[in-house]
This record gives sequence, structure tokens and C-alpha cells, in this order.
Amino acid sequence: MTDPQSKFERFMALHTRDRAFVIANPSNASTARLLTHLGFESLAKTSAGYAFARARAKARSDAPRQLDAR
Repeated sequence: MTDPQSKFERFMALHTRDRAFVIANPSNASTARLLTHLGFESLAKTSAGYAFARARAKARSDAPRQLDAR
């Protein structure tokens, strides 16, 4: 299931069922793989998780660096 429409339909189905679901928020790829293996149906992604995985403070942004790359 890699096409965007299938992913969207699967995610929306989580919201329409009769029971709750938990969205885990892994801070790195290893944790994401572990949570997926444990059965989490959906994972969140935040800028803070990405920043901590790259050993940066949340307040720092890559935006200036990305703009300079253009």
C-alpha cells in the first residue's frame, strides 16, 4: 500500500471506526520501526522529533539553509 489514495483511505478509516486509536510520535526511524512492529496503526511526525534526531534544538530551523540551497 504505497499510493497516496490508499494511505488516505486507510487513515480516514481509523477515524470512522467505533473504537479509539493511538498515534505514536517517534523521534527517529528506529523507534518508528519498533512502534510499527508493536502494532501501531498510525505514526505522527513532528519537527521536534526530526530536530532531536538530527541533534538540533527545536527552535532552530533548516529553512534558511534550504533557502540558500536554491
